[in-house]
Amino acid sequence: MWGLLRACGALRAAASHPMAVSRPTAARSSTATAGIIVIGDEILKGQTQDTNSFFMCRRLRALGVRVARISVVPDEVDAIAGEVAVFAARFTYVLTSGGIGPTHDDVTFEAVARAFGERVIPHPELVALVHKFFGKTDAQCPEMKLARVPESSYLNYGTDGCTGGTFKYPLVSVRNVYIFPGIPALMERALDGLTHLFRSEQTRFHTRTIYVAADEILITPVLDQANATFQGRVSLGSYPDWANNYYRVKLTLDSESEQDLEEAYRFLIEKLPPGVVVPLVTDCVSPAAAEVYGLAESGSALGQKVAAALRTIEEALDRYSLAQLCVGFNGGKDCTALLHLVHAAVERYPAAGLNWPGLGQG
Repeated sequence: MWGLLRACGALRAAASHPMAVSRPTAARSSTATAGIIVIGDEILKGQTQDTNSFFMCRRLRALGVRVARISVVPDEVDAIAGEVAVFAARFTYVLTSGGIGPTHDDVTFEAVARAFGERVIPHPELVALVHKFFGKTDAQCPEMKLARVPESSYLNYGTDGCTGGTFKYPLVSVRNVYIFPGIPALMERALDGLTHLFRSEQTRFHTRTIYVAADEILITPVLDQANATFQGRVSLGSYPDWANNYYRVKLTLDSESEQDLEEAYRFLIEKLPPGVVVPLVTDCVSPAAAEVYGLAESGSALGQKVAAALRTIEEALDRYSLAQLCVGFNGGKDCTALLHLVHAAVERYPAAGLNWPGLGQG
């Protein structure tokens, strides 16, 4: 893999014009689909964590492509070839990751060739690039393995998103199979430079999220009803999160139709039990004082108790500076509530700022 790393390390904008290379046109249905094949013994052995498929999924979805399947296969020609053949027949695009380089376990080019009944041959342009980057011309040298690709290969030159220049080293594709490097930084750079190959102008995915402060079992009947009502139009996902302080279940709604999505969203909001839908609080500090004082002014039974507590704290802030005040805290609920009340009073009560050491008149 080090030979590939050196060669792809030269992926920077080139002043020369890119070579005009044709590429295969994949047959499109209403929605383009993709299958991702992650190649490497190290993934299956747990020696390396796969991040490439996650990145590919996010990028492809943003481009209007639905990822339908991810497969992880070992560094074996037959295993890779079999998976490539199946994926190529089933999906609009196939993206492979890994197995490109000069070493014995870099067999992806050979496997893709076998999947389509082709030979692996030296590509003249790649031979020239190997000579340019490595100074090698010997057909049997390890570096030259990078130039031996399936005979119907296309060379796709990406565009640097920062400079607008063309990458000096191409991505090899065969029919609807695009062969990406396994090193995450190189794969990400290559895919970002080749988004035009995958972008779907016809498809855009729309997403909505609902956060529920109730156990999943309580809302299952509503989810079943929603799924039956919108099946085929809206994809509904339910994901429990027992560690979150604000919600117990995250519901996701996805659709190619914004109208169907909004209809399903309204359906769930109306059908879910009262009071279980909650906002996701990502910044609980900034609005805290306003929330506390809003509760104090609400007139509710709890609000009246909060108002009384705030008056006591405000009286203390009138009589003493913050340096003279001590808030006892033992980790209990009452002490936690007191900390929130003191914070709100310090933020909102005018006298607090004047008594803060280093502020006001002092």
